[in-house]
Amino acid sequence: MHSSFASIAGIVSRTCPSCGASYPEETFFCGTDGFITIQEQDPADFDPRLGKQLGGYVVVARVADGAMGRVYEGRHPETKARVAIKVLHEQVARDRVAVERFKREYETAQELKSPYIVQVLEYGATPDRSWFMTMEFLEGEELSKAISRGKPLPLPRIVRVLSQVGLALEHAHSFGFIHRDLKPDNVFLCSTEAGAQVRLLDFGSVKLQVETGAKLTALGTTLGSPCYMSPEQATGAADVDQQSDVFAVGSILYEMLTAKVAFDAPTVAMILLKILNQQPAPASSHNPAVTSAIESVITRAIEKDKTLRYPTARALAEGFAKAVGIKGTCEEWATRSEPEIADALAAVPAPQPKAAAAQPKAAAVPSKVAVTQVQQPKPAAAAAPAPPSGQQSVRTMGSMGGTSDAPLHVPRQTGATKWILAVAIGIVVLGLFLLISR
Repeated sequence: MHSSFASIAGIVSRTCPSCGASYPEETFFCGTDGFITIQEQDPADFDPRLGKQLGGYVVVARVADGAMGRVYEGRHPETKARVAIKVLHEQVARDRVAVERFKREYETAQELKSPYIVQVLEYGATPDRSWFMTMEFLEGEELSKAISRGKPLPLPRIVRVLSQVGLALEHAHSFGFIHRDLKPDNVFLCSTEAGAQVRLLDFGSVKLQVETGAKLTALGTTLGSPCYMSPEQATGAADVDQQSDVFAVGSILYEMLTAKVAFDAPTVAMILLKILNQQPAPASSHNPAVTSAIESVITRAIEKDKTLRYPTARALAEGFAKAVGIKGTCEEWATRSEPEIADALAAVPAPQPKAAAAQPKAAAVPSKVAVTQVQQPKPAAAAAPAPPSGQQSVRTMGSMGGTSDAPLHVPRQTGATKWILAVAIGIVVLGLFLLISR
């Protein structure tokens, strides 16, 4: 279920259940008696859960709808603490596999205590025979929404987000949990003064390295989202481990850098074939700012052979930081603000452009030509069967009085050599004339 916490369009006011006073959507408590305000409803789309209590929290507003269920805003009646309450749709609640996945999401997230993994609070049944889960209320947007604007994310944000994802997965993997459904929809970016703060969502497809619970076998619940599945997931292999999550993070990194899906196709079957047999177009073909060092990081992260990938998501994140020229650990870049990361990146010497690097090669060509020109006269010293360009072929007297068409290699002639040659030819002609006249 998508966990977007943006307000549903069209709802603009709230009402105090005690005195009936109306307030703008942003007013959460009545100014007269302090009661929690409840979102006003459209009678044509009435939701009976509003104003009721689920677990320890009052349902005060509808927030978002997804394929699996509906997300509400909840408030604690005493502390006024704000939470999100996810409730499965009625038809989904009748699906045993979907309910098991929902329960597993709660149980897994409850064990994980990371600042980069969503916190869950309660789980239980609703009066109308569904199931609910209470979790921290997140304000911001999914990574998928940020990417959908069609532009690569700013590099400082990518460094920060990737580092936080690396730490979140390191924590989950230390418990033996493999997420198996990492995708931009499941990476929520909370808005903070320091920049994006990651919360990993939806651990419903989680796999234990030593499986202890019921196996979820329905397509779409355990396999993960096709575009981000590792080759071993795509083939249904049993050895799905943390390197499958590394593959998904590599695909997400590609998308953050290019605003393009690494493995995309019209059908699931075609997507899986691409994952198994093809490489995506180089990220630099979509974003010229991507260097060869960054390309190498992506290539290693999405290797078909999992043993060739980064061993951990942390190693991938730190490899990326090194590729963009900054040193430090995931902890450092996960906690540094985006402006601070931007300053660190600005201090990195600019790499030499590819064109400039190729320039010395181009400059070497004329010198090679010049050497050829200097050495060109050398063949003139040796006889050749056929006269090269620039040489003269003359008919000479053979030793037996015959003629020969052998080439005469004559060096470049100056004025003096021409005069001497003319005199010699004249003497030969005169001798022949005297011989004939006798």
